[in-house]
Amino acid sequence: MIRKATVFDISQILLLLNNMHKETTITVPPIDSYKITNKVNQVLHEGIVLLATQENKLQGSIGGVIASDWWSNEKYLADIWFYVYPDARKSNVAKSLISDFIQIGKNTKMKVRLGHIFSGDLDRKDKFYERLGMVKAGSTYVEV
Repeated sequence: MIRKATVFDISQILLLLNNMHKETTITVPPIDSYKITNKVNQVLHEGIVLLATQENKLQGSIGGVIASDWWSNEKYLADIWFYVYPDARKSNVAKSLISDFIQIGKNTKMKVRLGHIFSGDLDRKDKFYERLGMVKAGSTYVEV
């Protein structure tokens, strides 16, 4: 089941994001609990956070905000995080979360932008996004 998150879900979302952080394949700075809590709270109140649950157990989440390019006033819906727990990855959880997120963009007449930066298996994720109708637009490079 996919549903919108509420403030009562913050603890579960923070646990999920902590797990996501642990799965990064390159070295990333440690989580600042104050900063991540504030960002989750902000996205809950100013953006959109969807949760996938099964029998009241969190399976995955996507959180996004409305943004615009530095050169334009046209708004788009961008993800801040997207993560599915490993034991739910063989289900339709990821597809359902992304499909619902894209539908929210369509309903609000905004295009959607999705990214994956610090995780592994980038080629598989590129193919997943492409199957959902997305087009790859660039790459991110980081100094390690």
